[in-house]
Amino acid sequence: MNKYLYEKDLRQMKLIILESRRHDAVVLELAATLGIKRQQLRKILIERSDMMFLENLPARCDVAREAGDDTERLLGIPLLTQAFCLISKEDGVLIKEQYLRRIQDGIKHEAAVSEARMEMMELIRS
Repeated sequence: MNKYLYEKDLRQMKLIILESRRHDAVVLELAATLGIKRQQLRKILIERSDMMFLENLPARCDVAREAGDDTERLLGIPLLTQAFCLISKEDGVLIKEQYLRRIQDGIKHEAAVSEARMEMMELIRS
């Protein structure tokens, strides 16, 4: 019986892609933004993405770094919505609005960023 490529487990091939120099750099960048380990983000990407998407990740990140305003770039929203496609644009807008509301309410910057990261991780994991 023939085994077709789409029937195979491609996790190892996806990991090889993510371990390349440029891919590792963008994964490390987003992992730092989210406050998680590189391996955790790799696992999420392997589960959610196909190989063609992963191959194009560095170029997508180059474009996403230029998108959005300062607050969105601080929170990593363009990377999450445009480059990695882990959350929707609508969710990105909501996270930004909640972050700005927290800052207006007098919450310290670090605490507001931390809460935004937790919200983003909840959305990614759901």
